Amino acid sequence: MQGIERRNQRLAGRFTYSYQSRYMFDVNIGYNGSENFASGHQFGLFPAVSGAWNLAEEKFIQDNLKWMDMFKFRYSYGKVGNDYMPIRFPYLASFTTDPARGYNWGDIESNNSFSSLAYSIIASNSITWEVATKHNMGLDFSLFGDKFGGALDYFHEQRDGIYMTRDFMPPSVGILPAAAPRANVGSTLNKGFDGQLKFSQQINKVNLTVRGTMVYSRNEILEADEQYSNYPYVRRAGFRVNQNKGLVALGLFKDYEDIRNSPVQSFGRVAPGDIKYKDINGDGAIDDNDIVPVGATRFPNLTYGFGLSANWKGFDASVLFQGAGKSSFFINGYTVYPFSSGDWGNILTDVVESNRWILGENEDVNAMYPRLSYNGSANNYRASSYWLRESSYMRLKTVDAGYTFPKVFTNRMGIKTMRLYLMGTNLLTFSSFKLWDPEMNSTNGQQYPLSKTITMGLNLNL
Repeated sequence: MQGIERRNQRLAGRFTYSYQSRYMFDVNIGYNGSENFASGHQFGLFPAVSGAWNLAEEKFIQDNLKWMDMFKFRYSYGKVGNDYMPIRFPYLASFTTDPARGYNWGDIESNNSFSSLAYSIIASNSITWEVATKHNMGLDFSLFGDKFGGALDYFHEQRDGIYMTRDFMPPSVGILPAAAPRANVGSTLNKGFDGQLKFSQQINKVNLTVRGTMVYSRNEILEADEQYSNYPYVRRAGFRVNQNKGLVALGLFKDYEDIRNSPVQSFGRVAPGDIKYKDINGDGAIDDNDIVPVGATRFPNLTYGFGLSANWKGFDASVLFQGAGKSSFFINGYTVYPFSSGDWGNILTDVVESNRWILGENEDVNAMYPRLSYNGSANNYRASSYWLRESSYMRLKTVDAGYTFPKVFTNRMGIKTMRLYLMGTNLLTFSSFKLWDPEMNSTNGQQYPLSKTITMGLNLNL
């Protein structure tokens, strides 16, 4: 059945109303059916409604505030559905042979063994649409003859019925982990705001434009398939999607007396210069129950960009900055952990030249790197606040300058337009993280970084 053509059914309708570009109203309705769900769960209704009011079109505004070209308030609400799943027809069970759980059929002198059948997929008869409920409130404006304008939005999206594998069902249910069913048990919330602004002005004979954009969002897991725990911080619910989790480091062990007077760390043998962790639950031992949310996520919650462009008598220039923030990640790998892979592997210069712990030379408990360990250290090379780094950055993305030759000159050569330009990309990066390019989103720096380029060229339009 996996080879047959996919089938979906859709019925959609729309109603739109606008009155003098002042009041706007829109209604959309979708009724969709998917092959992925069992009978009775195949169809979902997904309505959406939006409205807007352009205040600038009101007569009292036009008579008194002529500088207001547009000032539109808008709001929208709607539901959308998702039927995508890693497997087709999850409401149908699948079986496979399992020699490990076979049986014998024969007499005492004959060994006739047969493979048994086992579930490879448990049927999920009640699974249905994953639904996102979206709200958006915004403002569009243009003022002073379109010299100043922009758009501001607040968004709020709750996604319910997220497909998740039931990985934490008790063994008493009798389902093998490989055959665990899926269900609509997840829920997340994502909210934030975004905006863009533009300002244009002519100063003498110089045309100047300034632009900026920014998006900030924050999500939270409301529900997830997970087992009960006495420690709420080990759960996913209540924290962000892809939240960084690790141990809380208290620095490095000073000496063996410090080790004896500290909670037992259950990640192998420790010595002075190794990372010392905090006993979060107070049970006198450091183990996986002391792993807590630390920092943010690897994916930025804040992205932004701003730029400036100007032109004067054929000369033009533009500058663009971009950046990201509200994100963090753990550094790891043999570039950060010297000799963790034996006697091979590149080592970062920062590890050699920075403040690292050295027996008898630099026994600083706040050193940037712990003691060296040949073939690795199970205690030191764990995700923890010790290895957590902030990945915010701002980059001078592009600088472009050029000159467009006057038509009096180009017409003589049979050319419509000719522009000579010089452009640079990825010229400067401002960040507290210096080991590698933070935009790479890499934990070990073992990726090819963005190239810094300078280009000179000539554009001809014949």
